[in-house]
Formats: sequence, C-alpha cells, structure tokens
Amino acid sequence: MRALFNTNVFGLMEVTAAFTPLLLASVAPDFSPIIVNVASVLARVPNLFASAYNASKAAVAAYSDTLRLELQPLGLKVKTLYMGEVSTPLMAADNINFGPESIYRAVEVSVKARTNTHLAKTMAPAQFAREVAAEVLSGKSATIWKGTNAFAVWLLNAVGPRNVFDSTVLKAVGLDKEEARSSIFELGQAKAKKDARGNQI
Repeated sequence: MRALFNTNVFGLMEVTAAFTPLLLASVAPDFSPIIVNVASVLARVPNLFASAYNASKAAVAAYSDTLRLELQPLGLKVKTLYMGEVSTPLMAADNINFGPESIYRAVEVSVKARTNTHLAKTMAPAQFAREVAAEVLSGKSATIWKGTNAFAVWLLNAVGPRNVFDSTVLKAVGLDKEEARSSIFELGQAKAKKDARGNQI
C-alpha cells in the first residue's frame, strides 16, 4: 500500500513540483501550459478488493482539483483525468490471488471472472490516448472522463446517492450471494477468535 501511494500520489506530486518551474517559464500571453493528472473513476466507485488503489486515485483527484485553483494566477492550467477501464496489464485476472488463508477466498473466482468480463469490454489503449489528447487540447473542461464506463460513472455520481454503485459492485464479485457472505462472516469470526487466543498467550 505504501509503495502504491509512493507511485500514484507522492511520485505524481514530485514530478509536478519538478516540472512546474519549466512550465512557468513557458507561460506566454497566448499560451497556458497544461498539467494533466491521471486519477480514475475508481476515486468515485467503491471497486471491491482495490481499496488502496481507489484511495490513491481519490487523493490524486483532490490534489489535482486544488492545484488547479492554486496555479490559476500563475497562468497554468490543471486538468484531472478520470480514467475509465482501459485494457492494460494492470487489469489481468492473473494479478488476483487471495490465497487459501484469505477470509474472502469464497469470492476469488468471482473476482477473477469480473476482471475477465471487464477486459473483454474495455477500451484499447490507443483509442483512449487519442480521445484524451483531443479532449486536453480542446481546452474545454478542467475534468476529463474517458475510458469504458467513464461517462456512466460521471453521470451516476452526479445525480445519484453515494451508495448508487453498491449493488453493482457487490454483485460483480459475488458478495450479493448469502452463501458467500456467510462463509466470509464465519471465517472472519474464526480468525478473530484465533487472534484473540494468540494475544492471551
């Protein structure tokens, strides 16, 4: 989790700080340099079993939106890219392995199936890059929503309640099934009791 935040959040902040002097030097009356920070729709969707990743992208979104206002007087523009699903190696079922001791092992197969289903429907990287470049250069908005399901997430997030995605994400990984929920509960209770016994020794 710390390594993930180092890459997605602190690394992004450090790159921005390193390049800002060069961007400031290139400001002209007819030219405003643009910083594009890559967040994710998962900053707004509680995608299960990816809480640290989701949190890192939410941090990027908050940082970027604040930076947008801070850098306005300097002649710099900041845009936040809410990346939807794109078929990259990150979205591979092989990356998912709960292990035999996991209290969530009952839904591992469903989580892998969710990933395979998403991969079959996601936008190709080249198409994503073209759409993002066109949107950035158009200069229309401070936020860019691109990638598979990005528009749907934007719309539901704008008009729906905070829990608008709950039933969808629970069903996608099999947590809507009572059998799986019971298994997870029982394994969680057993682990808690085992841990408690270990602490008493």
